[in-house]
Amino acid sequence: MRAHARWSKFCYSLGGVLGFLFLTATSARADGIAFQLVTSTLTAASGGTVTFDGTVTNNTGGDLNATDFFFNFFAFDPTSLNPIQDLGVVTDFLIPNGSTTVDVSLFDVVVGSVSPGSTFTLEVQLEDVNLDASATQTVTIAVPGTQSVPEPPTELFLLTGFLPLALWKLRRA
Repeated sequence: MRAHARWSKFCYSLGGVLGFLFLTATSARADGIAFQLVTSTLTAASGGTVTFDGTVTNNTGGDLNATDFFFNFFAFDPTSLNPIQDLGVVTDFLIPNGSTTVDVSLFDVVVGSVSPGSTFTLEVQLEDVNLDASATQTVTIAVPGTQSVPEPPTELFLLTGFLPLALWKLRRA
């Protein structure tokens, strides 16, 4: 019975130490990575694509590659928007600890067939392979309204209507 009591005490102590280490490690990583967008609002045509550029900061305590990062996209309409990560997909590069990248393509957003004048938001968070997570940022994609542009036959019709008036003015002079 005495061995069991010592074993239980040991397990409780070990659990407490591991819990403390986990909480300390998790809170220490809260600001380990960050990303900064060049702009958080872009305009796209219906069916078009926009690219969000920005920088990535690595303060995790170790060097990371661009492929060690991935974006979490949430709180958006998947029937209208399709976000796609660019960071580390085409080109992998080193992001040393304590450094910030130059402006790079972070992610694209493909806009579906949507009504002119629509506006969409998307929540974005950066995460690395060590489960470090950045603060969440909101981006906005605006689809401009249509402007009516006269068709060439309409312009021709208007000009032919004013031509007799112009000739009459010339004759009178």
